Amino acid sequence: MNGILEFLAGTKEFFLQNGTIGLFVLAFAEASFFPIPPDIVLIPLAIAYPAGGIWYAGITSIASTLGGLFGYFIGARAGRPLLDRFVKQKNVHKIENMFSRYGGWAVAVAGFTPIPYKVFTIASGVFRMNIATFFIAALLSRSARFFLESVAIMALGENATAFLSKLLGPGSFLVAAAVLILYFAAKKSHIQMSALPEKVPGYGRVKKAVEKYIAKYGEFGIYIMGGIITACIFGMMFVKLASEMLEKELGWLDWGIIYFFRSIKSPAIDAIMNAVKIIQHPIALFMLLAAGMMLVGFLSKSIRMPALTFVCFAGSFLIQWSLKSLFQRPRLAPPMQAVNFLTYGFPSGTALVFTAFLGFLAFAVTRKAKKQRKILAAIVWIVSIAAVGACRIYFGASYPTDILAGFLVGVVWLASCVVISEIMEYYF
Repeated sequence: MNGILEFLAGTKEFFLQNGTIGLFVLAFAEASFFPIPPDIVLIPLAIAYPAGGIWYAGITSIASTLGGLFGYFIGARAGRPLLDRFVKQKNVHKIENMFSRYGGWAVAVAGFTPIPYKVFTIASGVFRMNIATFFIAALLSRSARFFLESVAIMALGENATAFLSKLLGPGSFLVAAAVLILYFAAKKSHIQMSALPEKVPGYGRVKKAVEKYIAKYGEFGIYIMGGIITACIFGMMFVKLASEMLEKELGWLDWGIIYFFRSIKSPAIDAIMNAVKIIQHPIALFMLLAAGMMLVGFLSKSIRMPALTFVCFAGSFLIQWSLKSLFQRPRLAPPMQAVNFLTYGFPSGTALVFTAFLGFLAFAVTRKAKKQRKILAAIVWIVSIAAVGACRIYFGASYPTDILAGFLVGVVWLASCVVISEIMEYYF
């Protein structure tokens, strides 16, 4: 229990120190996969700076809604096949019918109450809830919760915390129940109530612009937009991580993870990690590069994709050399007789190279494959880079934040390479 409390306290402190960006990242993550709610950061920030309460509420609402859409995407892409394996088909259809009828209300209730919100965002994708209904329910319920917190703090100051713990704790269920009762009473009384997306101001223009963009650029446009957004988000996360590293504010995170890995050491795990360590050897890595380029060339029937695979690989080394020379953070375990940038560990070059190179290889190999194979390739990529990162930490070669930084920069470079690949394919 003490370990969990320390983790919560450390997590809260980390996101608080990152201010608005930390709040945005936490709210986004909580809506799709992370267990800690953004309220633990929103409330202290609003108390510390009441005049910015509305701003913080707006950031949290937008980030949580976008995170909910990401959770919806996770459910739509990967949730249904898993559900079909563990639940009888007739029961799946019953649940799906109920969710299609009341799903919007389920999302709204989960968005306002302490119910785990991410469960409902993912379920919405699994059961293919109307995306407009989901978006409106998510935006309104999340905004109602976060703006209520900020307004209460602006009015009551620190005294608002006791009020909010009751209203948005057990009391939130009473509020949700009251709203549902009023809704169904109005419906029984034949009072017309509409929440169609067409009623939202500007909806028609936005929809028309999106449809025009997709019609003009198709999958190419989606890749470009997705790549740019991904690079921007992960780039901002790296900048914040780097600033915290320079201010020496991440010791609690590094040593907490290091002590955990030390506590699980065993002969069986040693064997697994030694196997993972083999692929990090330069000879094995260059053999993997050669095999990957040949496979990509065979599948694409052109020289372009193998060349871009090599550019992604080589660029990873240039980027790590530049960043390590810039930050000059000593390694956790400096290599013997190492010179220049090899004595530095931030960001982890191994994590950066494997993230970008294996990610681009997965993209190039499955570029024209079916969705199931793309999902499988993405899973293999994530498991592979996670294993490499864990191996580095397990043997004491890198700080965990070095590994995290390598992942973040690797994703930025990977997204850039994908965008470059798509631009070359589209125009040349």
